[in-house]
Amino acid sequence: MSGRVDWPGRGPTWLGVPALVLALIGTGILIGALDRRDLGRELLDAGTATMATSVQLDIYPGKGDPGIGEVRVEFVAAGQQIRTVLSDQEDDAQGMHDGVQSPAAGTRYAMPLQIVYLPSDPSVALAAVDAHLWVDDSETRRVSIGLIVGGSALVVAAMVMLTIGARRRGLAGWKWYSDAPAEHRRTG
Repeated sequence: MSGRVDWPGRGPTWLGVPALVLALIGTGILIGALDRRDLGRELLDAGTATMATSVQLDIYPGKGDPGIGEVRVEFVAAGQQIRTVLSDQEDDAQGMHDGVQSPAAGTRYAMPLQIVYLPSDPSVALAAVDAHLWVDDSETRRVSIGLIVGGSALVVAAMVMLTIGARRRGLAGWKWYSDAPAEHRRTG
């Protein structure tokens, strides 16, 4: 017995599975980018712009520069003081906070911070700079579409290679799916 195991289809499978994962990752990125773009467009078109009265950042430790978790803002909407977290600011480092602090002058969320919010639901708010970036971001969409198209093309190529290999091994010639076994055929 030889030490080599022959696994037909191993190469195409090793190409197809990572390619499928790549296409799925691209799809997830595209969905997120389109959702962000739509939210930014909705807030810029139908939202109300105002200045934040207070900005607080959740800071978590990281290698090198600390990272930003949630961005909490306070602003006045329809005569009421609203306190909310800016949309799409998820807290990635749960339980690892260095603390809460005000943003440094000259940084992205420094005062005065212009925000846009939905008048029907003021808890849906976004920094105006983020809304403009999300609407204008075509690079993320272009990269994600490239991942989807490239991954899908590789999946199709792997499927073709698997089909060709199966035909070479004679799998296409099997008729078990259309012909009943001889002992079950009626003779008449």
